[in-house]
Amino acid sequence: MEFMTNIRKASSALHSASEHTGYIKRILDKKATKEGYTEYIYNLAAMYKAIEDGLDKNSNNQIVKDFVTKELYRSSLIEKDIKYLLGENINSLNLLSSTVSSIARIKEISSSKPELVVAYAYTRFLADLFGGRLFYELLSNEYKIDNEGLNYYDFKDLGDIKAYTMNYASKLGSINLDDSLKQEFINEVNNAYIYNLAISNELEIKLHPIKRNDKNNHDNGHGHPHGHNH
Repeated sequence: MEFMTNIRKASSALHSASEHTGYIKRILDKKATKEGYTEYIYNLAAMYKAIEDGLDKNSNNQIVKDFVTKELYRSSLIEKDIKYLLGENINSLNLLSSTVSSIARIKEISSSKPELVVAYAYTRFLADLFGGRLFYELLSNEYKIDNEGLNYYDFKDLGDIKAYTMNYASKLGSINLDDSLKQEFINEVNNAYIYNLAISNELEIKLHPIKRNDKNNHDNGHGHPHGHNH
């Protein structure tokens, strides 16, 4: 399991940042809207689709085949939620630039180094397994979203989630990659967190733009290194 330790060590700050900034933070702080949340999962669904397609396309690959875990696939479940939450306005959304970039990267490695797609599966699927319950309760209780709009968090087919998660982590811990591919894999885990961070932060700024005069006030304050140069 040394590989898992190395992954966690290399990505811990990015992992923490992805859980505590941007639109994710707004959702957790109970300051989001149903519409904003729907736009967030609209972007996630597209990222999931790219991950799932990358896994399926490479299901004969010796490394990838162990991670073609259909029971964790979320894109079609999230699409059900979006249809329920948006109704008639289903065509009103466009993907964020960060999402488009992440999909391009996943497609690129899916063709050139398919083993690295597992890095994206790992970061997304395990995040859901660890945080799914919390999000389900929050969205249900605070945002009053019915079960029909919370298919994303339905893991009832997995049985004991803790045991399933431990098993998934141990599969990853014993993955058979050479040293140089292991380093590339760790880099790609970091890229996955960076893309998730970018999506969350881009959506936050899109829906809650920074007002220009806030920035100007800050720039003219005593903290600005050039504030008093005339």
